[in-house]
Amino acid sequence: MSAFSHCRKAEIHDTANDQVIPASVGHGVMDSLLITAPRDYTPPDPAQIVFYDPVKGLVTCKCRLTSPLVTDDRKHRSFRCEVLEQLAQDQRREDVKISTTVKVTVTLEAPDQTLEAPATIYNISAGGIYMVTDLDLQPGDQVFFYFHDAGGTIPLTAEVLRIETRPDRYSRPVKGYGCRFVDLAAMYELQLRGYVFKEAKQAYSD
Repeated sequence: MSAFSHCRKAEIHDTANDQVIPASVGHGVMDSLLITAPRDYTPPDPAQIVFYDPVKGLVTCKCRLTSPLVTDDRKHRSFRCEVLEQLAQDQRREDVKISTTVKVTVTLEAPDQTLEAPATIYNISAGGIYMVTDLDLQPGDQVFFYFHDAGGTIPLTAEVLRIETRPDRYSRPVKGYGCRFVDLAAMYELQLRGYVFKEAKQAYSD
């Protein structure tokens, strides 16, 4: 198993040309690591690549890209990727998230009243949640709730960033809310981050 067996996304940081090139990550024969980039881009040697790994977080490596091969869509090229050196690892990556179905009660402090409603969290990261609730929320609204599944109770405040309509299990339209955590104390962030990484590792080892 390669070092980035679960990774699907990366960026090539071309500092010489002041470019950041989006790339995808795949695996070839003998579990070799493959990087796919736009066909007209020629990466430097060595290349600095940032891997978005769901378990390890944000990992920056010095890599050598060889054996370019045009892909089926003719718009990209795939390179064999040899990791020469790991330069940095940042587990604060908010994209590392896990799926769940946790039931909570969220509270919204409105100008003239306090509103409470049940909510279901469908994914959570150290940076935010995606939830469904009957509360009619708007971008910028902040809801408060307690999260009890991380080895202790964590008080969380989530600010609504995006809203979408999705079907529930009965195919009825409900509103889903993508939120980011605000004012999260360092001790609770550490506790939540540990929970997310533990669950992510468990999911990928099953």
